[in-house]
Amino acid sequence: MSPTEMNAASDTTLPSVSAVICTRNRGDSILSAVKSLLANTYPDFELVIIDQSSDDRTARALAPFANDTRLRYIHTSTQGVGLARSIGLNAARAELVAMTDDDCDVPSNWLERMVNALNQHPCAAIVYCDVVAAPHDSAKGWILINVSPESREITSLQAWNDAGGASAGIGAGMAVRRTAIQHIGNIDAHLGAGGHFRSGWETDITLRALLHGYTIYRTNDVSVVHFGFRTHEQGRTLMRRYMFGIAAVYIKLLKCGYWQMLPVIFFEIWRTVIAPGVTALLRRQKPPVLGRAIALIRGTLAGWQAPVDRRHAVYQMRRTTG
Repeated sequence: MSPTEMNAASDTTLPSVSAVICTRNRGDSILSAVKSLLANTYPDFELVIIDQSSDDRTARALAPFANDTRLRYIHTSTQGVGLARSIGLNAARAELVAMTDDDCDVPSNWLERMVNALNQHPCAAIVYCDVVAAPHDSAKGWILINVSPESREITSLQAWNDAGGASAGIGAGMAVRRTAIQHIGNIDAHLGAGGHFRSGWETDITLRALLHGYTIYRTNDVSVVHFGFRTHEQGRTLMRRYMFGIAAVYIKLLKCGYWQMLPVIFFEIWRTVIAPGVTALLRRQKPPVLGRAIALIRGTLAGWQAPVDRRHAVYQMRRTTG
């Protein structure tokens, strides 16, 4: 469905919604996320669990929900967040699909707020919400968050840069129009944790949506709580993984002829490598960005060598199974 068709088809009724949670080898730690989603007051929704686990701990933990007709459990031997999200999107029965992570809790009005945002912005293919941190000891580590000072509709690559670029929204709190995402080639199965390129799937689908004429809506009217604690060393590893994946996203889009991505790429390099390095030097500190720069170069080279479906701008390597 094109942006024009979406605008013409919009109405004020409450549509059914599919919520998707992807998980791998988390056992019963997924239960908090599942309970919070099933506690939503939205009148018509299903919850689809995509389980890539190599054991049956998650399946056993979800057994008490077997009689809840809203929950659908799908086990797959595949590996990778991008692929799992793609499987979940294709399995969804509803047009509107909300997604969160297995280490997040959502409020009881989350689905309602995300649907309202999509209804009020009919050209938006994706809505992102705030992601806040659960209580934790900041001296020992941190939790990835994503908080916006305002709600805004992102209509162009420049507006995306103005909203913070890749930090404009994360997959822990998002909703999409299924046919819009399928129209642009679906989620790239090779991006994201566990995939070939380790990260960047949500940035990639956001950029491809904008390049195809859709808009993105960033709301701060609702937030999910993230429990994914990482030590500072784990955080540095995560950042290098992010730089590797985001480089693969950018080089892929350039290979497909999207030269308007160049300002976006320069902004990302400035935001994540140059500016932090300059700030550290001004403070007479050792720049902490060498690992990021190396990961950026490695991701660029890996993406350049990988085959790409140029029509849909998705990678075409052999998929990973568990």
